[in-house]
Amino acid sequence: MSTFRRRLASAREGGGKGLLGTWVKLPSFETLQLIGHAGFEFVVIDMEHAPHSLQRAVELVFCAQAMDMGALVRLADDSGATVQPLLDGGADGLLVPRVTSPDRAAAIARRMVFAPDGERGLGMTSRAGRWGLGPMKDYVARGRDIARIIQLEDWKSIEKAQSFASLPDVNGLFIGHGDLLLSSGKPASDPAVRQLTAGMLDVTKRAQILSGVAVAEPEAAREHLAQGFSLVMLSNDTTIFGRAAAEAAAAVLSDR
Repeated sequence: MSTFRRRLASAREGGGKGLLGTWVKLPSFETLQLIGHAGFEFVVIDMEHAPHSLQRAVELVFCAQAMDMGALVRLADDSGATVQPLLDGGADGLLVPRVTSPDRAAAIARRMVFAPDGERGLGMTSRAGRWGLGPMKDYVARGRDIARIIQLEDWKSIEKAQSFASLPDVNGLFIGHGDLLLSSGKPASDPAVRQLTAGMLDVTKRAQILSGVAVAEPEAAREHLAQGFSLVMLSNDTTIFGRAAAEAAAAVLSDR
């Protein structure tokens, strides 16, 4: 088990600290390496809101892991079409966006689990199987360790967090404050949203599964880590590098 997966397991069981990550939207190995050098502990390669091809997503997984970061992938949707190749590409876990039904969550989570409990096919000759050079039992064991995270992004779904947390193949819930804002008109700072967020976090703690959240600023990241979130996403690569470039230019050109 990798260091990242050991830390995930510890966080899931309530015995470890949360981890700091960011979204990867740029198809660049260089910027991904810089994120690793900066100290981020994991990334989520975003296939929902970035035009990553399947091939590039798998390559970014490899690059992140080479930098000793965990590599999760957010799927483009909940159809499950890319589940098998991403997991055989070695991803440490998958996030499934815009899930509103426990039945739908159960169906896609089963596709991440090997038979007889699930529907994932055997792919020993893939990267996850060490290209066929490793024992099958190790490949299957690594498959059990992956994060299978459901994103809850509307009010009613988040209120039903317990129903999602009780699914046998789901081992993480992620609250989507961005889409929640669009549908409810309430930002993450709203007292009602904070209460809703705390309720979902409490559900994950009692179920001993992973909890995830995305925030824009370091202060909010520190706050959510202190609250006990397992996975805290801070900003994203485009914003991080864009802001740095804008600040550098402004420092020189502000008096023009």
